[in-house]
Amino acid sequence: MEKIGRKEREHLAHREEILRAAEKIFAAKGFFQTTMSEIAQGAEFGTGTLYKYFKSKEDLYFTLIDEKTGEINRLVKDELSRKTSAIERIKKVLILELEFMEQNRDFFRIYTSEGSRFEWSVKDDCGKKIHDKMVDYIQLLAQVLKQGMKAGELKPFAPLDLAHAFEGIVHSFIFEWLISPESYPLISKVETILEIFLKGTEKMERRK
Repeated sequence: MEKIGRKEREHLAHREEILRAAEKIFAAKGFFQTTMSEIAQGAEFGTGTLYKYFKSKEDLYFTLIDEKTGEINRLVKDELSRKTSAIERIKKVLILELEFMEQNRDFFRIYTSEGSRFEWSVKDDCGKKIHDKMVDYIQLLAQVLKQGMKAGELKPFAPLDLAHAFEGIVHSFIFEWLISPESYPLISKVETILEIFLKGTEKMERRK
């Protein structure tokens, strides 16, 4: 691994400090009520310094979205790469996703409630990055589902279609949880989601 210089280490450290401060303030106040000067104060930098790292508040927020997407994708890919049964891996991935959302609920709720008002040029650019990460994940999930079909755990379907269907179910539960006025643990929906998904795909012999 190539060793980075002192200036590069300082640059990365300062960038991380800004992102951590921004995440806390965004989660507490929402996107539109947060100012760059508040983030600068939280990170203990001058406001001008923030613009050396991020061109706008939107850029800063969507960088956080992109990095969080990358974080959960790494966890999910590691789990999908294990040598356990397909159904076991799917359940572990589901738990990872729901736990991650619970840990970051206030942050992601901002995007759900305020996303339509974001600057489109920044949103589109970030959206492509997130889309590319999602495509990689869906393709890996499809491979695991295909393995489950070959092993006789799942009924034969088009693996890619099935992967999209699974994530569609998961995302609908996450969205409802984010906008719900009632407080309940998202992780409590694991068995419900699995039952909905597997009822149509799992081999009947396994459920007898």
